[in-house]
Amino acid sequence: IGLPAEFEVVTVTSATDNFPKPWLTGWAVKMTAERAVDKYRRLGEMIEEDGEKEALAWLKKARYTASGDKADRGTVVHGALEAYLHGEELSKEQIDAELKERRVPRALWRSTAAMVSALFQFLEDEKPEIVWSEQTVFSREHHYAGTPDIVGWMKIDGERKPVIVDVKTSKDIYDDTACQLIGYARAEFAGMPDGAELPLLPPIPERIDVGWGEFVPGELLVPQPIEHGVVVRPKADGTYESAVFDLTDDVFDVFLACLKLTTAKAVVQRSRR
Repeated sequence: IGLPAEFEVVTVTSATDNFPKPWLTGWAVKMTAERAVDKYRRLGEMIEEDGEKEALAWLKKARYTASGDKADRGTVVHGALEAYLHGEELSKEQIDAELKERRVPRALWRSTAAMVSALFQFLEDEKPEIVWSEQTVFSREHHYAGTPDIVGWMKIDGERKPVIVDVKTSKDIYDDTACQLIGYARAEFAGMPDGAELPLLPPIPERIDVGWGEFVPGELLVPQPIEHGVVVRPKADGTYESAVFDLTDDVFDVFLACLKLTTAKAVVQRSRR
């Protein structure tokens, strides 16, 4: 996006993938078992026609089928959000066309429309003030980059505060999402297509009281650090849930540890002759 060629980065999501996720083992077992039961006739035919090795190879990949379909659905939900934030609300027909193009099973179409509706309801309820949406942010100090769904302002505990808002279409809101949120929050600038580097939040003009209740603009104040992240999870029944994360220094240390593991893999790979 116009940044210096020597500025190489690791993505925020690549770094947070290193956070331990022991629940994934149980999920993989469950998905594989369900696939085997749902397609037991097909599995039996494969064993007879193609042999056990082919059947086992098919079964090992089975867990990725459902997750891939839901990931594609999540992409459509995020696309609807981005269009909405740019002043264009996608119609049901447009959403269905996107789902069809991505070959998302029709069984997920109705729930996808409900999730989009729930996401719009969150925006209506919370009315976040949006500075950036789907804008890539960078840290030159730590060499990482990522693209948060929303950077802006929102009421937290009754006060207007700067926030990172991220949309998740997963089964739950997981605690390790805090690592992703703080990666975005501690980035140093938003990178523009022309190479410009802009602050994540614009400086706030100070209002000076000149008497009689009149105020005039003063100097620009340094923007507040982003100390809160909000995750919203639109659900298939048309409702949503949200969670607020406190983005503390301790959480940033965990993110940096994940980032270090990502770069460590590259170091180890380069060590081999």
